[in-house]
Order: sequence, then structure tokens, then C-alpha cells
Amino acid sequence: KNQVISAVLIAVALGVALRSLKRASDPALASAIATWESFAHGGLALFSGVLHGVVKLVPFAVFAVVASVVSRTGVGVFAALGPFLATVLLGLFLHAVVWYGVLVSVAARRSPLAFFSGAADAALTALSCGSSLATLPITLRCLQDKLKVSPASARLAACVGTNLNHDGIILYEAAAAIFVTQALGTHLTISQQVTVALSSVMAGIGIAGVPEAGLITLPLVLGAAGVSDATVTAVVPLLLPIDWLVGRGRAATN
Repeated sequence: KNQVISAVLIAVALGVALRSLKRASDPALASAIATWESFAHGGLALFSGVLHGVVKLVPFAVFAVVASVVSRTGVGVFAALGPFLATVLLGLFLHAVVWYGVLVSVAARRSPLAFFSGAADAALTALSCGSSLATLPITLRCLQDKLKVSPASARLAACVGTNLNHDGIILYEAAAAIFVTQALGTHLTISQQVTVALSSVMAGIGIAGVPEAGLITLPLVLGAAGVSDATVTAVVPLLLPIDWLVGRGRAATN
């Protein structure tokens, strides 16, 4: 029923409990803990193998779903994606350039032009490869060599930020949820929009900085917006034609 957050919280609780038991070094529990660790590693390998197989089938499945929708509604369904694409890219630009520029100027008391000049290599690399995680070495080099941040601070900020601070994904998923619900004739209330925002933040924190990662957690956010599973299945493939371009903008923002 798309209750992904519950599964994540249960996994975190189990992981914390296992670590605390492992630190206790109780001989009576050593064997049991080792069994649980082996089960976790084996389960990860098993589901990773299944996922790789599913990923290979995704292009064919997307083609079939899009073809089915176009056959029923015509190609006009893609006309609505133009304003959505422009809105998302404008939002990412305002956040990354205007908002961050204000923070750098007011909070850090640095020149925004000098900051963006020093960070340009990292942003352009993320824009080209679509992954903030793959850009991490370039980010560290920009922080230390061009922006003159100390190595300890640069490593802490860049590594934590790359794993937790996915502003691009958060903004995209919130905008996508509002776009989809409005396209379906539903206007979210303020409380529902707050729920969508919080779900986007949770999804952004819990996802890896790899290409197209935002699309993986989008069903979670759409579910929080009250979109049915059947509708999510039909809608998400329609966003794929523009997701490649939006993904680059998300990565650069991250």
C-alpha cells in the first residue's frame, strides 16, 4: 500500500538495535547477531539481483504504458508537460542561484559571484552526469582548492550534504505531486501540501545521489498526496520523457 516510510523506520530501528547489541559484546548473543548480519547481507544481495533484472525490463514496460495512454487520449497528453517542465526548471534555478546566492551573501558574507565561480566545475559535472554522488570528488576539489574551505570542513559538509541535502529532488517531487493532482482535477489543501512537503523531505533524505533517483521515490510522495496506486502506475511513466532533463537540473541543484 505504498507505506515506504514505515518500512524505512523499521529498518533503521532494527539497525540501531543490532549495533547496540553488537557493541555490548555479549558472548551469548554473538552467534545470533552474526546470523542476523548474514541474513541482512544475503537479503541485500538477493533483492539487488532482482532489482537489476527489473531495471532491464523497465524500458519495455514504460513503452507499453505510454503507448496505452496515447492510444486512449492522443498525444495531447504530453502538451501539459511543457509548463510543468518550465515550472520545475525555474524553481530549481531560483533555489540554486537566487536563494543560495542570498545565503552566501548574508550568512557567509562572501561574494555570490566568487562562490558560483568556484563551484562551477562541480555544478557542471553534476549537470552532465546526472549524479551528485558521482560529482563528490569534484565537489571536494572545488571546496578545498577554489573556495579555500579547510579539508576537514569540506569533507564533512560535502559527504553529509551529498547523502542528505537533496534539495533538487525535494523540490521536484513536491512540484510533481501538485502537478499530477491538479491534472486529475484535485486541488490540495494547505494541510495536504504540508504533508507532501514533509514526504518529499523524507524521500530526499533517504535516497541515493544516483541518476534518476527522484523518480524512484515519487510514488511515495504521490501516495501522500492521496493519489491512488493505479493512477500512480499510469502517471509516473508519462513523466519519464522529461525526467532525463529534469534529473540533470536536480543533480546540479543537489
